[in-house]
Amino acid sequence: MTSHAAIVPGADSPELHALESSTAFREWTARAPGQRADRQRAVHLATALGLDLESPAAALGVVGSKGKGTTVAYASALLAESGATVGTVFSPGLITNRDRLRVDGAVLPLEEYAALLERVDTALRALPEPVDGYLAPSGFFLIAGLAHFAAVGCDLLVLEAGIGGRRDDLSHVALTGLAMAEVFLEHTDLLGDTIGQIADDKVGAARAGTRFVSHLAQSAEAEQVISRHCDEIGAERMRVDSAMRAAYAGMVGEGLGGVNAAHGLIAGRAMLAALGRAAITDEQVRVAASRVRYPGRLSRHDLGSSVVFVDSAVSREGFANALRHVERETGGAPALTLVSVPSTKDLAGFRALADELTTPVVFVRLDREHLHYPTRDEWPGDWATAAELPALLRSAPTVLAIGTASFSADVLRHCGVDTDRVF
Repeated sequence: MTSHAAIVPGADSPELHALESSTAFREWTARAPGQRADRQRAVHLATALGLDLESPAAALGVVGSKGKGTTVAYASALLAESGATVGTVFSPGLITNRDRLRVDGAVLPLEEYAALLERVDTALRALPEPVDGYLAPSGFFLIAGLAHFAAVGCDLLVLEAGIGGRRDDLSHVALTGLAMAEVFLEHTDLLGDTIGQIADDKVGAARAGTRFVSHLAQSAEAEQVISRHCDEIGAERMRVDSAMRAAYAGMVGEGLGGVNAAHGLIAGRAMLAALGRAAITDEQVRVAASRVRYPGRLSRHDLGSSVVFVDSAVSREGFANALRHVERETGGAPALTLVSVPSTKDLAGFRALADELTTPVVFVRLDREHLHYPTRDEWPGDWATAAELPALLRSAPTVLAIGTASFSADVLRHCGVDTDRVF
């Protein structure tokens, strides 16, 4: 194993990547073909580290198909503005895996982060060898985060799910509240074949003892599932509609990002109320919202003579919203659009909008085997590899880079964006 004392600082440090590979990603890398995650591994690991998942610091969980990260960032900023020390787990990180774990918006110091990985991996290696499945990397980082937050005395936690809710390791944590972003068909091989089944899995992260579930407006089928689950566990259901979000319109951006940002602020306020803490003032909310710096969500970056807009959208609606945003900012369509979405997302919606554009659209395939990219027949237009991405970003005066969080992370890295703090 790489010693953390030998790690060279930097987002692309080979030494840090090697340490993460040998710790957080070790069981995932060694998984057998077709093998799935064993949810009990996270429970056993927590026990080995002396953590009580039934009695953590008060925690807000965040689930959904898209918009979770924005919700997490704004909820965390609001709770920190209230005077609490806030531990946050993002899944995934903005640019690196180190980005996943934060205290009051800041990443852990490099040596502290490396020592945490080694400590958690030592506990994991002491467990019996996995038989029924592996510990998912998202589960490793979740448990690592909880261990660190307990050690430094965080008052409140905001925890983003990896995939799903009931099937995710987040469901092992006793949550005070659950915030649910938009739900659409995704990961049907894991979560279910219908919107109702997927919504049921995601809201399943809330269980008896969870005091509230806040959720954005959903399909009728999904809302019925959410309502039924809240009734079953005795949780208050908060439907965050446009009327409720109106009070936050001047504090957050437009479009889907603004919707999720407002939801984060609302869910943060709901957490304070559920815990009987002093209510935060509107001015404090404005300050909290103004402090958030969460790139990759309709963010704008200068790269030489190019202006690059980056958005982590994987639906036709999100793509259309990003195109409207670029037009508002520049007065026209992007000179070049770079798309990177797997077949499991709204590939058909992306193709339909791409066909309507009169400016070039290029599909970028990253070196990520788990993302299930389309074949050349599924995207017959222009095609590029990850190695071509740096040159493409500098090849036009205005570039829209849109797709998965992994794609946004690569683009932000090439743009030299600093993600050490999100607020």
